Amino acid sequence: MKNKKLLFLAVFFLVFGLMADENKAAAEKQKNQEESQPAPKTGRAFLENGIVLAVSTANYWNKYFHFVEDWQFSLTWEGQRRKFFTSEGLRLDSNNLRLNWTHAWSGAMYYNWARTNRLSPFVSFLFSSGSSIFWEYISEWREISSINDHVFTWMGGPTIGEPLYQIASIFRSRPGLANRIACLLVDPVLGINDFIDGKNRAPRVPIRGGSDFRFSLGGKHGPASPVDNASTYAAFDLDLRLVTLPGYGRPGSGSGYSRLPINNEYRISFSFNGNLVEEMFGRTRCVLAGWWWKQVSADESGALFGSESWLGWVMAWDFFQKKTVAAYDGDELGMTDPWFEREQPTRYTDKHSSIHLIGPDYNLTWYSGALTARLDLEATLDFSMINSLAYNAYSADHDVWGVKTTLHNWGYYYSMGYSLGGRFDIRYQGLRLEAGIEYQRYASIQGLDRFQDDIIDDSRLADTRFAYNASLSIVVPRSPFFFSFNLEGIDRWGRFHEVSVKNHELRFFYRLGLNF
Repeated sequence: MKNKKLLFLAVFFLVFGLMADENKAAAEKQKNQEESQPAPKTGRAFLENGIVLAVSTANYWNKYFHFVEDWQFSLTWEGQRRKFFTSEGLRLDSNNLRLNWTHAWSGAMYYNWARTNRLSPFVSFLFSSGSSIFWEYISEWREISSINDHVFTWMGGPTIGEPLYQIASIFRSRPGLANRIACLLVDPVLGINDFIDGKNRAPRVPIRGGSDFRFSLGGKHGPASPVDNASTYAAFDLDLRLVTLPGYGRPGSGSGYSRLPINNEYRISFSFNGNLVEEMFGRTRCVLAGWWWKQVSADESGALFGSESWLGWVMAWDFFQKKTVAAYDGDELGMTDPWFEREQPTRYTDKHSSIHLIGPDYNLTWYSGALTARLDLEATLDFSMINSLAYNAYSADHDVWGVKTTLHNWGYYYSMGYSLGGRFDIRYQGLRLEAGIEYQRYASIQGLDRFQDDIIDDSRLADTRFAYNASLSIVVPRSPFFFSFNLEGIDRWGRFHEVSVKNHELRFFYRLGLNF
């Protein structure tokens, strides 16, 4: 709870601190960044990342020294042969969801030790993947090499680390203390390396990017936790979107292929009351590269006409968690035993975290004077950890001993699946209308449980999640503030054996927001 309070206060201070420093003139001084950037600091990147790995490894060995039940492999040729060269050493682990999804943020940290030292996105990805291999095979030589930890750490680099780096760079390019704080909060690694560089730091070159940064705070009507199915909550939302395609939103014509990131997003939102967070959602997204087309002109007043588009490769990470209502839903690590004692029926609340591995993303932006419309479409292949919606009902009248370990202990399972999504954004003067949909399909992975030899019921599970939303925003004249009215729906479906469960939630939000 304390960490959640600190998170809320930090973000709150970040956004409202920006109100004191709205120097937008600097953003108009467009320069060539590549020419002004110093050479990459490869050696320092390796040193910093190595220090983090060394400290983490020492802490891990000290913390887990007494948990001998978790040691599946000895430091002998036979023990390490089994880990490195047999299927026994590469499995899906049995830890809770919180411990597993945070590996994506570890990957973002490894990635940014390279990226903030001005190495390329691809080389930075090698840092996150290489660090994951070191951790799973060297630091944790006693344990299985966790498939899910590899996926989340490897891919957490570009899916989380790149958007944070790009968005923090915007704050870094702006003058003032508030923007220094914002840069540090969004990407602490960038702030740390800036501090180390001192007077030798890279120049703060103003960036002309397509930034769309919004913060809002208000109320929500609709279901949150199962304990309080229909009530009113406070609602917090921080939505940072940044187009980094050169020339976006300006007159010009042409086409080409960009090998650098095109679009970046970072969003956190949650609802809370006197008991703090009832529901939380987080998402990062990056279009890593792609083809672009542009045919945009401007009249004498500067109004734009025409269109521009891109077709690129997108990756993303997301996380969703309802407040737990049972003490066993996520508190323990699940290291010593395949299955823990659980009540029946269980009371797991909905949660998931996904790495959207790769897929196509299409964007079209159309200009007609005061009217601007933008369409985004995407499809991705996903690796996910998803709460089984049907499991609570199934456990009410079935023997559940011997099912997948994460399903029994924490209510979720590992899955492969896909996502389809779209978003439409239309703006006219001070009005902004948005609508979006996302459909996610999950199908369980069989045969790779850490305790696979002990599994009795390794049956297939399936779930879907269909989320849709619409909002209308009205800007307060001659100010950065806006009012917004939002509608959101979430339809869930899940099946386990013959048990099928559906759930529908509809929420209404009203917020006061700030563009910055």
